[in-house]
Amino acid sequence: MFIAVHVGAGNLSRSKEPRYRAVLARACEAAMELLKQGANASDAVARAITVLEDDPTTNAGYGSNLTLHGTVECDASLMDGKTNAFGAVGATTGIKNPILAAKKLADDSTQLLPLGRVPPIMLTGQGASDWAKHHGLYTDVNLIAEEAFDTYMKHMSMLCEVHDTVGAIGVDSEGHVAAGVSSGGISLKVPGRVGEAAVYGSGCWAQDATDESPAVACSTSGTGEQIMRTMITTKCAQRITQEDNIQSAVTTCLQKDFLDSPFLRMYDDKSAGMITLCRDKLSGRIEFWYAHVTESMGIGCMSSTAKKPKTFISRKSSNDAMISAGWLVH
Repeated sequence: MFIAVHVGAGNLSRSKEPRYRAVLARACEAAMELLKQGANASDAVARAITVLEDDPTTNAGYGSNLTLHGTVECDASLMDGKTNAFGAVGATTGIKNPILAAKKLADDSTQLLPLGRVPPIMLTGQGASDWAKHHGLYTDVNLIAEEAFDTYMKHMSMLCEVHDTVGAIGVDSEGHVAAGVSSGGISLKVPGRVGEAAVYGSGCWAQDATDESPAVACSTSGTGEQIMRTMITTKCAQRITQEDNIQSAVTTCLQKDFLDSPFLRMYDDKSAGMITLCRDKLSGRIEFWYAHVTESMGIGCMSSTAKKPKTFISRKSSNDAMISAGWLVH
């Protein structure tokens, strides 16, 4: 069993590093506790992201970046590798834990509604809020943290962008994988904007192993519009399943499919980072790999045999195009 989490790829403050690492550790521990109790990978991923959403240090749930109008609108999605179920909410307000609404949509997506109607896999805005309220997931809480409001006031005078996203990937005791992501979006975003965290195949991806390919899970962070334009999350998963070397697959993806993408020529600055895992079906071997082209990325992970989580802030040299690293879990 294994869980990995991230608090975004961007420019993480060194002064906040202890807080980032503390919440990364709590998220890993909460998810691993569930896994050891027999929970599936989706439950564990959702639990990890809930911990991240509840902490005002992160840009997800409580403490999210504010829109241009000074409100909070969140995106989140979750994908189950065993069932291929996917659920997402976009530009939601009043939902304390958007990842739980996304998970509920994913869980319900495998069963037809009355009269043979196809259930939704993505809801946005008021529709998402109304649906969450009907399912007991709407709390109508104030999601504006003091730090987020201070940042909003600062950015209103600067009109600069900040992008962070939280996410998690996991493997349960049966070898099934899941991935999830949650975000408050970029600071001063246009109300109604939906980022990669709510878009199928953009914010996260998970697929169980087959006889021909290993299980793969990915969770991505960065500038949503760039991630959606390049579809690097699904491309990364495809490369991992097709190549024997996860390091080569992830590095090649960020270089060729992102940095060198013709769809990003209009951007001077490019921002993306991801955490990935690959599990071999026969041996049960799990490899974890992360990479980012941003200045930094906050990461945490924990295996079922570890006594405590490993947390760190990966920081890139200004001379390097990216950082790409990882290890064999077991």
